[in-house]
Amino acid sequence: MNRYINFVLHHPIAVLIFLALATVVLTPGMTRLEFDNSIECFMPLNDPDYIYYNSVKDLHGDNGRFVIMAISGEDLWSPEIFQKINELLVDLEEYEEFDGEREARRVVRFEKLLSGGDVQFKEMLSVFDDDLGFARFLRRKVEKLFGTIDYLDEDHLKRLKKEIVKARDFKKLELIDDIISPLTAKDISGENDILETYDLIEKDNEGRRILPATREEFHDFRQKLERNPAFEEGIYARDGESGKITDFAVIIKFVNMLDQDPIVREVKEIIASHDGLDITITGVPVVNISMHTYMQSDMFMLTPIVLLVVIIVFYFNFRSVRGVILPFFTLGMAELWLFGLMGYCGYKITPLGISLPPLMIAVGSSYSIHILNQYYADFDMISKEGKMKGLLHSMSHISLTVLLAGLTTFIAFITLTTSRIAAVREWGFLSAVGVVFAVVISSSLIPSCLTIMPHKTPSLLLGKDKVPKKTIVDRIVLLFTKGAIIHHRKVLAVVILLLGISLVGISKLEVETTFLSYFKDNDPVRKDGSFVGEKFGGGVGFNILIDTGEVDGVKSPQFLAMVEDLRAWLVTDENDDLNIGRTDSFTDLIKTMHMAMNNDDRAMFKIPEAKSDIVDYLEIYSGDDDDSDGRFDEFEPFVDFDFRTLNLLTRMHGKRDLLLGTAVTKHTVKSISDYMDKHLPDSYSYRITGFPTMEIKLVNYVITGQLQSLLYSLIVVGIIVALLFNRLKVGPLALIPMSVAVIINFGIMGWFGVKLDMATSIIAAVTIGIGVDDTIHFLNTFRHNRVRGYSIDETIARTSAVSGKAIVFTSLALILGHLVLVVSNFIPVILFGILMAGTMIATTIGALLILPSVIKCTAIDLSIYEPKTAVGKYLNIGRIFGLEQEEQ
Repeated sequence: MNRYINFVLHHPIAVLIFLALATVVLTPGMTRLEFDNSIECFMPLNDPDYIYYNSVKDLHGDNGRFVIMAISGEDLWSPEIFQKINELLVDLEEYEEFDGEREARRVVRFEKLLSGGDVQFKEMLSVFDDDLGFARFLRRKVEKLFGTIDYLDEDHLKRLKKEIVKARDFKKLELIDDIISPLTAKDISGENDILETYDLIEKDNEGRRILPATREEFHDFRQKLERNPAFEEGIYARDGESGKITDFAVIIKFVNMLDQDPIVREVKEIIASHDGLDITITGVPVVNISMHTYMQSDMFMLTPIVLLVVIIVFYFNFRSVRGVILPFFTLGMAELWLFGLMGYCGYKITPLGISLPPLMIAVGSSYSIHILNQYYADFDMISKEGKMKGLLHSMSHISLTVLLAGLTTFIAFITLTTSRIAAVREWGFLSAVGVVFAVVISSSLIPSCLTIMPHKTPSLLLGKDKVPKKTIVDRIVLLFTKGAIIHHRKVLAVVILLLGISLVGISKLEVETTFLSYFKDNDPVRKDGSFVGEKFGGGVGFNILIDTGEVDGVKSPQFLAMVEDLRAWLVTDENDDLNIGRTDSFTDLIKTMHMAMNNDDRAMFKIPEAKSDIVDYLEIYSGDDDDSDGRFDEFEPFVDFDFRTLNLLTRMHGKRDLLLGTAVTKHTVKSISDYMDKHLPDSYSYRITGFPTMEIKLVNYVITGQLQSLLYSLIVVGIIVALLFNRLKVGPLALIPMSVAVIINFGIMGWFGVKLDMATSIIAAVTIGIGVDDTIHFLNTFRHNRVRGYSIDETIARTSAVSGKAIVFTSLALILGHLVLVVSNFIPVILFGILMAGTMIATTIGALLILPSVIKCTAIDLSIYEPKTAVGKYLNIGRIFGLEQEEQ
């Protein structure tokens, strides 16, 4: 390390040029960054339950991640509202079924318009009066790209042309699988001994819906809608008091794909462009989009504020321009290097990744403050020995300390790569890389700049007699020092008491992996989900697959009757705690067929008693098979090819405004499993899968991953510290303040009801990472003073005076900086800010009070010694890093 610092001090310009060039090269990578909050960034792709979940989606479609909207209003039954709903559906249907000829005509016509030069916006729209869907598309894209504008020049038209071509290529993918609504719904008729589907709203020869216009036509449509009991609370809902139909549902299902983000954003853009409709939208994809928006907003808006607050604290610490500018550039470069590299390497920012910017600020500021603080502590020595020699002496010592702290922090974070959760593995690797960047930049930039800058003490740090002022931080450090030296036994007794209380709190800790819990109670995402759930049964679904064990077993009336009993049990008032809002099943189709073959008698909306009737119905049924997979489109969500397994679609919503958290979902799945175990015949089997069950599965990974990473981190860090100081006892000693901080942190979470989720689960790793920084700084400075012959009390005092001040200032900066995050609208960000602030307090107390108290009680000797064995000599990392040379 001495050689490197010597090189930096003698070639400062070259070092600064290298840092600048690296920053210039890496920064553009940030433009490639993308966000990812899908379940795939968390679940291990080789997990058996996850593999089965995907196989079910392949067979039956993605019935758990859909968009559902409620269109509400007292005047739904009017030609104007029906026309607006139809226009919305027409725009959405372009992404369900691609019309290549139509899109080609649109491009050609627009190119002709483009060749005519500048054009007025209204004039452009009038050209497409015969293609109102495309006119609405143009209006939507113009407002998105240019805002309110009356005139389009050549540049505007070219950009619009790119959007048209992009949309055409996007529509080719046909990412919307189905759109279910009153205006698109099909029912089953049983005339002339033929069962066939028909549209509730007929279409003309060109495929356009013939909307009701007169009172009689609306009456006929209402009768068609109310004819089938399966439609109620499925595609329409009634007012609880008047019984009038006041809400229509539009359910958009997507093809099975990993990334729903692009198509859902397009859907939301289309919905937002249709004025005059009271639309409430929810569903797992909508929640994910909102998470994405909050993550992006908070990361790019709050991170600079956090950085600003930290820089302000830097100023109050050092009272100099260099004390602000140097840490600022250090932190900024570390952020740019890390996120630029992420962009180039294709890493996406997950819900865990939003913690990386404040983490880099935490780590980088710690290293910057310690280096600058050492410079000012050694100011007189540097003045006496000469600038270059004094800086070499001072920077070699502190840079070695930073290197050791960085090494142990790197180890603490890299152990997270053993997690089975992909997002946690990525976070562990990227945070470890960020630590390397922070160490390299702080150990290079600050010494280089100090070499070039004038050697002077900031006047604001000096009193009238030119003696450094005593600040409140000095008093805090002195208080800790007295506590450790005089009251060390009392300190440790209080710590033991706090640990006992915290362990009780840990027993109350709950795990939460539901993304909806990340939003505040009054957030529109939560409110909209509750509203739509009350009307139509919920915006998240799971699958109950029942295997009859034989081909055509689903056609058994006894089996179907059992399924109906299960459905009734799921939604009965006695089982409100299950929070099941609605179920959909193959039995609905059979009951509808039976009713249709019995003159539409609603009393016959039930399962036929004879299997022969069911078999006959299926033989005379005529439907569409658009994907040619051998099953009618209406059957695909519910049965397999052999009619052996039935898929019962179950939708959930939090009744009585209850949040559908992981614990609630886990209770629901367990209750259903208990019911199935009790009532299902031995020849049948079942499995429950779906998006909510994957969230339950994540709970196990969060818990096991947390325990595993903690164990690995503590063991590896303990070993590394023991090797660094050549004392076996030093390893466990260094773990004490970190372990105490982790236990108290989890205890506080348990006592205050803070759930252990994806965001808070990494707090322990951060606690160890930052805690080991403070511990290494204290221990290395303690050893540095101890080998000079000072007593333990004097060594603790001298160590606290130098390292303690830097640790306190680092903590103050990060506490205030992270408390800025409480203004976020996103609960994980708020909790991360609060818990990070708590972590700073805990690690500071651990390093400056608990650690020296333990040293005082045990009188551990940290001075370096000559190993007696060959292995000991080989592992003498202190020698490798040049500790002895530093002392000469």
